[in-house]
Amino acid sequence: MDFFESQERAKRNTSLLVILFAVGVAATVVSVHLLVSATVFRGQLADPRAFLLSAAGVLAVVGIGTAVKFAQMSHGGRAVAEALGGRLIDPGTGDPSERRVLNVVEEMAIASGLRVPPVYLMDDASINAFAAGNSEKDAVIGVTRGCIELLSRDELQGVMAHEFSHVFHRDMRLNMRLVGWLGGIFAVSIVGRILIQSMRGSRPSRGKNDGRAAVAALGVGLFIVGIVGYFFGRLIQAAVSRQREYLADASAVQYTRNPEGIAGALEKIAGAAGSRLSAPAAAEFSHFLFANGIASLFATHPPLAERIRRIRGARASIAAASATPGLPAAASRPAPTAPPMPTPVAGLAAGSAAASAPGRTAGEPPIHAAAVRASRDSMGTLSPESVARAQALLADASSVLVEAARDPFSARAVVCAALLQDRSAARAVQLAAIRASDPKLAAETERLAARGALRPVDRLPLLELAAASLAALSPAQYAAFRTTLAQLIAADGEVDRLEWTVRVLLRHAVEGRSAAPHPSRRATDDDVSLVASVLAWSGARDAPAACRAWSAAAAGDGRLGARPLAPDRCSLDSLDASLRAIAGSGAALRRRTVDACVACVCADGVTTVEEAELLRAVCASIGAPMPVIAAA
Repeated sequence: MDFFESQERAKRNTSLLVILFAVGVAATVVSVHLLVSATVFRGQLADPRAFLLSAAGVLAVVGIGTAVKFAQMSHGGRAVAEALGGRLIDPGTGDPSERRVLNVVEEMAIASGLRVPPVYLMDDASINAFAAGNSEKDAVIGVTRGCIELLSRDELQGVMAHEFSHVFHRDMRLNMRLVGWLGGIFAVSIVGRILIQSMRGSRPSRGKNDGRAAVAALGVGLFIVGIVGYFFGRLIQAAVSRQREYLADASAVQYTRNPEGIAGALEKIAGAAGSRLSAPAAAEFSHFLFANGIASLFATHPPLAERIRRIRGARASIAAASATPGLPAAASRPAPTAPPMPTPVAGLAAGSAAASAPGRTAGEPPIHAAAVRASRDSMGTLSPESVARAQALLADASSVLVEAARDPFSARAVVCAALLQDRSAARAVQLAAIRASDPKLAAETERLAARGALRPVDRLPLLELAAASLAALSPAQYAAFRTTLAQLIAADGEVDRLEWTVRVLLRHAVEGRSAAPHPSRRATDDDVSLVASVLAWSGARDAPAACRAWSAAAAGDGRLGARPLAPDRCSLDSLDASLRAIAGSGAALRRRTVDACVACVCADGVTTVEEAELLRAVCASIGAPMPVIAAA
């Protein structure tokens, strides 16, 4: 299934749940109306005051309860992880088990083009995991201690592939909304409980019935109505979750082509390890988990035996489809809201993006158009080949740079080092710009540049690791770094492709934690044209080449117009605004944007690593992560 079709299906599933939720609220209103009529209005069912009181009360309680839960969930996957007792694993950890799971997550994120998600550890001896978040921007992965210590690397890969499937298919967003809606319905029973407890602490008035009996009866009724509504809500939750688990299991097998990995993990759960969690919030978030986290009538996951049977049944088809034995079991390796970044250049001058920084492009391996299109077609999936490429990139990159990218403060120097020119004069100007703002950062940048040779093909994986680490900086620390980075980019008086890529990547991976889609307007054809124009100019040495690239995109999208926008209209600020607007739009407009950009890049048959980096960064920033593109 196409990546965008998958997201549209998730949107339809959400719409169906909204309808079911509305039906549940309506049934709750009717039930409360009957209850209020019987206790307060002495059986007068036709009294309009009873219905208005019931409807207003239920809608207020459910609305407030839902709003409170949605406010909690607005913090993203971190809220779920912390509610389950998880602690953030330090990217620089020396614990072998923690390092291994971080390696697996890093490899899969880089292979798929996703932002490297933070990983939280729950100190449970059982085997379980989850993916949570409202979108790829705030997604986190959670694992138990038993998961990282009892599973082999192949089994751990199978579990993580299952969780990445939930990210790709936007099951996380559905799960987060389920928590909010169920919380709203359950709030009715909380009100009933409050009424019951208030009656216990009060004394009846002497000689008369002051309505205590009616209030107590109303409280008991509301408690029962809320519990019944919650019961049916949990049934819906469980039914939806079970189907999504089957899909995620099948996707994990497709991604790894190794059924034994995920099947082995499930067999260990079925054995002595189990999957139950000790956290009090396990029931509320059970539908997020890899396997049942509680003993309950509301089983949110299919039976383990059935899941294993289906996975084992996939072995023959996998063997027939491909001789690839599965992912290589590589050895474990040690592995805020800030002010807007100033725009250092008014626009992208014709030819400057391709012609500037010749030292950066020297010796780059070519990338054929077929590889770019293959990466586009595999959006929203993983493959053993793409994960193997990510493993190789991390293994071949300088270990000094990889370790630095995993530390929040050293990651700043990795980003700066990636932007340094090879030409000594230009590099001196850049280092002087860093030194004027942050002398310690300048020294660290020089040290990394001297110790670790940064190949063009290594840049984007290292920048993705560094971006994940930079997200751990405080808002003030990140704002200071971004100011320094702006001065570095402005040092040579122009913005080249790599500098554009870094800006787009950081806006998506770091600033995207709090940046919402553009609040002032909806995305239009002009936004698609601007983004496509940036890609057309970035790969062109002159205006005719840019027009040829544009014509290739316009051939597949008649709404683009005859010519790309002028370079002086393609500023960083304009690009940021358009990407933010497109990110908040529907799948159709985002698909158009991706396909137009891919057509621009593939127009001349061969592209460079830098152009491919910019393409992937742009796609990721609009919620369409593109897997690693294979160089020739």
